[in-house]
Amino acid sequence: MTAIVTKAVINASSKNALKSGIYANKLLEGEDPQQLQNTIDGLVQDFKVTTSIGYQLAQELAQVMLRMTRAERWRATLIAAHLAKHSTRVEFSTQLNLGTLGAASLPDWYFNDSQVDRGRAQSIYNAYIDLDYLIKNHSADRMMRVKAELPDLWFFVMGKSEATEKVYTFPERLSRYSSKTDPVTRLKDLHIHMVEKHRHEILWAESEDRYEAVLDGLRAQVQMELSANPNLQRDETALHRRKTDLIGQLIQISRESQTVQLSASQSEADTAQVITYKQTGQGAKASGYPEHNLTAGDDAKPPQPQPKA
Repeated sequence: MTAIVTKAVINASSKNALKSGIYANKLLEGEDPQQLQNTIDGLVQDFKVTTSIGYQLAQELAQVMLRMTRAERWRATLIAAHLAKHSTRVEFSTQLNLGTLGAASLPDWYFNDSQVDRGRAQSIYNAYIDLDYLIKNHSADRMMRVKAELPDLWFFVMGKSEATEKVYTFPERLSRYSSKTDPVTRLKDLHIHMVEKHRHEILWAESEDRYEAVLDGLRAQVQMELSANPNLQRDETALHRRKTDLIGQLIQISRESQTVQLSASQSEADTAQVITYKQTGQGAKASGYPEHNLTAGDDAKPPQPQPKA
């Protein structure tokens, strides 16, 4: 007979599991036991678990889901490790015609999908475009309106601190990049500085779609190799099958539990009807009316008198 457990018992079991470190031998470094317990509690709620067997199935399903998450994380780690290899960077440089000698100097953010660094590269490239425009269309008046007309260049030179703006003008700040006095020459020296110091950012932003397409191809190549690994295939297939099986068992137990509850409710309703009928019969006696017992023959015709011989 399946044991019925209350919600209070399930909650107590959850707390005791955490206190006793029951998941300690099932978690890896960096994995949170509370997160695992939250998953179990969520499964208990989703499948309306009210039995001890159901709770054990929920625990096992949470473990399977954890292992599937690990597999996805390890796959991502293997892809990142492949992209970090020198041979991969050489292949990347070859496909983009960057020159294989410079493969070692490529920044890591090219290969780690850092959106922060990609956004920074785009800002630098925008400032580079603004600078090129200012050199070609220089005027004293435009130099004073850089902040309004060429904001990316302004922030590259002045920074985002308002204190700098209170102390220096834009032309004065150019002295960081050039010792010349001619404004246009200073701008050209800034242009040289940007090409030398931010070459990779500028090249990336100029051809972002091409760069990303090559990287996507390299990632896909690793994913195909991993997918062809028989050991990984076997483990992932086993996890998916076990997950499906556990979900099916939890659904079945949930249905059986609902059926038991409905049967109990119906039994209570039938009992209430019988009590009501008996009380009604006792009331009939007290009022002087004959008591009538309902039998299966009540719906039949009354007996006919027999003819005399």
